[in-house]
Amino acid sequence: MDLRYTKIFFLFAIIFLLSCNRKSIPSSSKVNYLTSKDGSITMRSIGIGENQEAAIADAEKNAFDVLFFRGLPESEQKIALIDTDEIKEKQKHQSYFENFYKYKRYKTFLMSSIPVASLTNIKGGLKSIAVDIKINITALRKDLEQNDIIRKFGY
Repeated sequence: MDLRYTKIFFLFAIIFLLSCNRKSIPSSSKVNYLTSKDGSITMRSIGIGENQEAAIADAEKNAFDVLFFRGLPESEQKIALIDTDEIKEKQKHQSYFENFYKYKRYKTFLMSSIPVASLTNIKGGLKSIAVDIKINITALRKDLEQNDIIRKFGY
């Protein structure tokens, strides 16, 4: 009888550990479309961080993630640039995304990043800020094509 309970305990422990290991996916509600013009797109994005600089960087990253993996309704970029399976694509193109985010290559596609609200304290000592972000979508799409992340349209 003891062995049976031990097996059940280990089974539940494994299930619990596997469920805790899932990565959270940022909510697309943190990014809203504002305007688009001449190959650029402007969004309002909310970022969270330990200070203003970290919160702004988080807002910028959220904006790119929404473009890559969700798309922005009511904009010219209604569908995801890459795919909706964020985890799979980030693993498949790990070196590209490491370069893009960790080494801040994404900043080369930013035309502007302007905080539009004051820094707000939220729970856990974190801070939140809203930022208007303008991205050169034409250059971003071309870069994704050149790095074989997406195929050229029509090919």
